[in-house]
Order: sequence, then C-alpha cells, then structure tokens
Amino acid sequence: MPKLDLFLHVSTPHLEQLAHSLGKQIDLQDRHQKKGLRILLCNLYVNGKNKVVVSRRIQSLGGVKYNPLNIECGAINNSLDKLKIAGYIVQVIGNPSEGTMTTMESTDKLIQWFKDTGWSDNSIDKTVGSYISLRESRKQNGRTVYVDFKDTKYSKWLGERVRQYDQLLNGCRIALLNDDGSENKVFKRFTVQREFIEQQSTHENMEFAFGGKITAPWTNLSSKFKENVTINGEPTIEIDIDATNLNAMYQVITGAAYPHKDDPYFISVDEVVVPMHIVKSFSSFMQSSKTPKGAAHSVLNFYKKKVLEVKNSKEEDVKQHDEYIEFKRNTKPTDIAQAILDKHSLVVSHFNKGNTYGDFISCWGSDIAFEVIMELTKKEIPCLVTDDSFIVPAQHKDLVNEMKNSTAYVDRRDIKEALK
Repeated sequence: MPKLDLFLHVSTPHLEQLAHSLGKQIDLQDRHQKKGLRILLCNLYVNGKNKVVVSRRIQSLGGVKYNPLNIECGAINNSLDKLKIAGYIVQVIGNPSEGTMTTMESTDKLIQWFKDTGWSDNSIDKTVGSYISLRESRKQNGRTVYVDFKDTKYSKWLGERVRQYDQLLNGCRIALLNDDGSENKVFKRFTVQREFIEQQSTHENMEFAFGGKITAPWTNLSSKFKENVTINGEPTIEIDIDATNLNAMYQVITGAAYPHKDDPYFISVDEVVVPMHIVKSFSSFMQSSKTPKGAAHSVLNFYKKKVLEVKNSKEEDVKQHDEYIEFKRNTKPTDIAQAILDKHSLVVSHFNKGNTYGDFISCWGSDIAFEVIMELTKKEIPCLVTDDSFIVPAQHKDLVNEMKNSTAYVDRRDIKEALK
C-alpha cells in the first residue's frame, strides 16, 4: 500500500486555484491547510481508488530533503478530516498499538470532481528533495525517523544515478494487473530512492555505507502480485538474486562470488539436511547478531512473529514456523549456526559482528544490485528492484540473468580500510 508522497504538487496555477476553491468549500482556514490539501489531492488522484497510507502523528514531516514543500502535519490532519466530513474520502484511523496505519481513499464524489475540473496525469509534478534518504537505526514509538544530512561527493554521484533510474521508470507505464488481465493499479508519479541507515563509524566515507536498499511503491509486493506486473504493456519475469548478502560477502571479502557449484544454502547437520528457509534465516541473522546463540534466538522470534503477531497468518508462514519448531526438537539451533560457519570458512570472520556490521553487509548486496541497475539504465531497459529480485520485461531475461551473475562489487565510496 503506497504511503503519502510529500514530493507531489499540482502543475499549474489553474489547478492550484481549483484546489483553493475546494479548500474554501470544505472550510479550510489558512494557506498551510490548503497546501496540505493540495498534497492530499495529488496523492489521491495518482492512486485512483487505491488506499494511501498517511500518518496523523503530530510531528515534523522532515527537512527540505524529505519535505521540500514544507508541509505541516496539522495541515494534513485538518485537510483529511474536512475531506471526510464533506464526503470526498473514506478515512480509516490507524491504531499504533495494533500496528495499523491511517488510510485514505477517494470516494466516487472526489473522482467525479477530478473529472469535472479537468485533472489528468499531466496535472501532477514532483519536486524531489533527495534521491537518497538516511534514517535512524531504531524506530521511535514504532515509526521510522529520517535524518537530514550534508551531501558528500559520493551522495551527489549516487543521487544523480538514482535520478536517471527514476526518470527512466517514470517514463514507462508500470501496471499491476488483476487475474482477468484488467489493470488493478498503474504506478504514476512515484519516486525511487536509496535508503541508508545512520550508523557510527571510525572510518572515513561511511556516511552512506549501511543499508542502501531501493525504495519504491513495488518493493514490498507479494509474490502473487509480482507475477502480474507489466511494463509498457509487456509481461515481466521475476529474476531472483541468489543468496544476495551471502554472495555479496564473498564478492567483497574474497574478490569473487561463492566458489563452489553447490547451493551456498545447502547445509546438513549429522547428515540431516536443514530445510532451505531455515538456513536462509540463520544466515541472515548471523550477519547481524553477536553470537550464534543470539542468532538462534532471533530466528525463533522471526518465525513466531510471522505467525503469532499478525491477524491473518499466511499459510506458508505457518508451515515454515511449524517446520522449524519440529526440526529444532532434534537438532540444536547452535549446531545449524556452526554448520553454516564451517561451510563458509572463507568469510567466517564477518559473521556475528553485530547489527551495525549487518547493515554494512546489507549495503554490499544493495551496491551490487545497483551496479546492475546502472548498466540497464544506460541501455534504457526498465527494471524494478525488490529486496531479492529484479522484475524486467520477459524479453530481457537472459541478459539480466547473465548480468546478475557476473556483476562485481565496486568500492565507489573508497572505504578500503573499513572493508579490511
């Protein structure tokens, strides 16, 4: 579900005046509220009948890099309430204690207003404060906190490359289809960013060296929905990034990919093969834990959370939870961890070095994926990135498969000392 985009604004004085008139009609009192209304209208128009997540927290919406139009939270809340009272939106208030966010959705009345006043895709522009974001490592009261930052040589270079990628994708028609082939949603006027995590480091050039994943409206699509994405009317194919962070460790530390022909996640303990999803979970948590025992504890919580802390657990999540609980009755979790360390002896010293180092490793995988993205962008081939896959027009399957296997890590920040 898309979040409120603070980069959107109306494209002409005529539309600004129409929004101003609507603001008067629904009894908005000042220019700040009407500016908040324009942001909401832009988001509602772009998303059609789809719900949009919006925060009602009384808090700063960020500095110029994240909120270039200087929108105030109070203006957002007042405009939401007035639009609801006037019947232009359906608003469902979230409950932080239940892990739900407030959503807004256009009613038929608002959609008719857009038609009557002549809104179109060209009605919306965007002012991007930065194609890079930096967030605190921990949430505050369950919310992500973004940090203002000073640009570096690297961030300026990277921001330009993300901008080029963003422009390529915004020039495409990216649609999510229903099972019957009709369009469920068209992604429009979105912003692509690389999101980094603020961590302390004693080395130079480390301001943007943790996390670094691509964020865009499709990054969290379920596997079911990924199958129904089209780009410029063409069917797409999802190409998995094999062992993303584990292979990145080999690339960065040894200078080459995982050297053996077997699957890097194939592990056995006392000649009993460990289910693949369990190995992946352990490997992931061992990149950010401090001890194998700590990783084992995190893995158990991970499986429990996906089943016990959500209202409607996925069938696959329940199956994996039950399989892990059953497997660990006969196999010590720390033995699984040790088997992983034994198999990956070439990079063993980079496991279990804590959460900060885990974010560092994650960035290596994100960097390699972005090297692929930059090359595809040069070729004007659109590619959607998720956490562990590329989604591309099916005709480019072979090219992207070759690139994902051959593209190497490049130290573009000059952090050789930190990598040691």
